[in-house]
Amino acid sequence: MQEFINKEQDTNKKLTKKNQIMKSIKKQLSIFKVAMAFIAMAISLFACSKDDNFNDNVPDYTESIVQSFKVGDKYADINHTIGTITMTLPSGSDLKHVVPEIRIPDSATILPASGTTLDFSSGPVTFEVTSTNGAHRTYTATIAAYGDPKMLSFSIGDKKGVIDEVKGTIDVEIGSQDGSLSNLAPTFVIAEGTTVDVASGVARDFTAPKVYTVLSNNGYTAKQYTVSVKQIKSPSIESFEINGTVGIIDNAAGSIVVILPPGTNLSSLSPAIVLPAEQSVSPGSGINQDFSKGAVQYVVTNKENLTKSYSVTVQSIAATKYAFLGLEDNIGSLKDDDAKAAATWMQATYGADFKYIKIDDISAQNIGDVKVAMLYYLTPKEDLGFSATATDVSTMLPAALRAGSSQTQVLKSWVKGGGDMLIAGDPNPFIFSLGRVPANFGATRAPGNYVYSEFGCAGSNGCYDTGKPSDDIWGLGMRDANNSGNRRGHAIFKNLTFENGEYLPLQNSANREVRLIWWQHFDGILNPSCCGSDAASQFEKTMTAVKFGTLRHIGDAFGYGAVEFKRTDLTNDAAFDSQISTDFKGHVFVISNTIVGYEWDSNGTTNAYQNNIEVFTKNILDYLYGLDND
Repeated sequence: MQEFINKEQDTNKKLTKKNQIMKSIKKQLSIFKVAMAFIAMAISLFACSKDDNFNDNVPDYTESIVQSFKVGDKYADINHTIGTITMTLPSGSDLKHVVPEIRIPDSATILPASGTTLDFSSGPVTFEVTSTNGAHRTYTATIAAYGDPKMLSFSIGDKKGVIDEVKGTIDVEIGSQDGSLSNLAPTFVIAEGTTVDVASGVARDFTAPKVYTVLSNNGYTAKQYTVSVKQIKSPSIESFEINGTVGIIDNAAGSIVVILPPGTNLSSLSPAIVLPAEQSVSPGSGINQDFSKGAVQYVVTNKENLTKSYSVTVQSIAATKYAFLGLEDNIGSLKDDDAKAAATWMQATYGADFKYIKIDDISAQNIGDVKVAMLYYLTPKEDLGFSATATDVSTMLPAALRAGSSQTQVLKSWVKGGGDMLIAGDPNPFIFSLGRVPANFGATRAPGNYVYSEFGCAGSNGCYDTGKPSDDIWGLGMRDANNSGNRRGHAIFKNLTFENGEYLPLQNSANREVRLIWWQHFDGILNPSCCGSDAASQFEKTMTAVKFGTLRHIGDAFGYGAVEFKRTDLTNDAAFDSQISTDFKGHVFVISNTIVGYEWDSNGTTNAYQNNIEVFTKNILDYLYGLDND
């Protein structure tokens, strides 16, 4: 019996071993088959590479590609990703009579056909490849002679540029998601025997056209190309208006809030919607909608077929709130003593009509019931990191208030819809973020570029003066000669007394925080630029604004101590700068960040004119609140 068991075990072992061997053989055969398949593919590709002189990777092998492009015994470089063919022929070659030999798949045809005599002397030639399976591709072929200063191809990512040799221009259209125009790295091919001033792959700012100069190695001939890049706009709503009331748009959150007068019937409203060019929205502009039951969804589609949804809410309420916009979560946590003092006073003054909004939290929903907002902080003593240079003043603002941020877009939409603002202290550059004053601080002073002229105490710790005598009074110079006329009777000066009938005293404390980042003059920008009343008048006409004084001791119109930027949607002067949008319904009052003495906390000392600051501020806020911006 035991012998039988032993034989059975031996048999099972042999069978098991046999099975293992068979499995191993099958596995090896399977691996062999896969390997052979890869080898066959590699041989095929290598054969094509050798025969057809491929110089790049083919991202999508189809039945409609150009496999090789040959002139004489020279093969062209083919970029299948962007569909370009480039090559350089010997110096002196006749580019008017070029006969390319083109290889394509057997199932495809090409126009112009292989062997056709073609003229490449004045620019690229386009080839159309069509396969019997319906596949279709376009290639742009550019040929130059050795040493001919010529751009053969130009692309940004997978977007090919259109080269016009006659005009010396290159136009590129990139997608909405293809990065920022301010930082793009194009790749390009130039003719052999030439160099270029800015190398391929180097990032540049294409918010404005850029010039590339291609120079022949002979040192005598060159050609310039002006490159313009246009970016497709992301799907977005630029304006949403109902019954003449402009909605507050929050593009980041995809929400729109429209505040209509109390008692408005919300069940049948027809919005007027403005979109960027080549975009559509559903439901369409002008179509009646019922907003009484809650938010209505709108979907915008751009030319790339990308979509964005907006949730539109219409409320029938009155915008009645005075708001303070602060850096921290609440008034109690404000780090800047001046912002805390101003916000505390504002809350006590306006009571139930007051609200505090953290700057980072600004949205269409929480700004919708606000009529007037105050934006103010002064931080040299606290050194919260805000600073400015002659080439960049946006660093005086938190990220949420810089141009392009979602919070800035909401506030811009709100001001355009009729919201009013008081801006003072360090956040003065927000007037540029709003787009209410055009400026490019990286560019030269020139007409249309309203940059500041002084940058004193502009570091993050500014200047902090201590031990100043009480008779060193800072204030707002309001002589007639300081402005374009007499402004002392304006509502913002109600119940205030001008010293010697000339200036409004605001500060005489011993310890003072100081910056001088402001407009002293507009030399090189406006004409006249300084310093008479005619210069102030020219500024007012250009901006649709009213100037209110300068520094206390200045006797003429030098310097802009305070300015009211008025609504632009009504009548503007012929001198009005066309760069400024004409759909601002709200007003923005700015007290310049300079030594006019607008400082709310006296840093442990006493300001005999603190009441003037409070009355002046209340007058401005109440004046703005009383404006009818409908």
